[in-house]
Amino acid sequence: MLLEAYQFLVGLVVSLSGAIFPGPLLVYVLAKASAGGVKTGPLAVLGHFTVEAPLIILIVLGLHFVLQNPVTMVSFGILGGILLIAFGLKGLRGGGGGSKPSHLSLHPYPGGILFSTVFNPAVPLWWVTLGFALLMDAYLVASMLGVVFWSLGHFTADLVWYTLVAYAAWTGRKTILKHQALTAKICLILLIAFGLYFLAKYSLQALLLL
Repeated sequence: MLLEAYQFLVGLVVSLSGAIFPGPLLVYVLAKASAGGVKTGPLAVLGHFTVEAPLIILIVLGLHFVLQNPVTMVSFGILGGILLIAFGLKGLRGGGGGSKPSHLSLHPYPGGILFSTVFNPAVPLWWVTLGFALLMDAYLVASMLGVVFWSLGHFTADLVWYTLVAYAAWTGRKTILKHQALTAKICLILLIAFGLYFLAKYSLQALLLL
């Protein structure tokens, strides 16, 4: 069990370092938890897990060879960037008067799914690059139990981090809700910024492929 415990720790530490890095899912949880409470974090992570669990299985079965294709990776990145920009701009145009944009008002579970897929191309791309390498290392060290324990460590890291984020947003809700319109605009601008980053990054990669 020492090898399995080691893989749990590897999954926990590596994934926690990745979860802490700002991204669309973090912005969504911060915006939603101010009104939805601490449960926003675990529910969003449950949606996140709904995406990642089958993705892990498919990668282990060989899907990574398809997703690692440069054209596929660039397509994921450009599509995600465009969608983030489009929804961010739509929210800025229609989310005035203190109301929340519809995609930030989603229930945390489907919100966790969306902000782990089409609204965040970094998630599937992370899995078919670094994630795949770590999974294969876990398998080589401790077979399928290593993969299971590494995955549990990864899920635990996300659960702990986003629960803490939701708790911080909920305890500071008076300040956030007092400036609800401004908070929503900041979140939307951040989503647009991530979209621009993805679009620029993967458009450049597309040009290099030509």
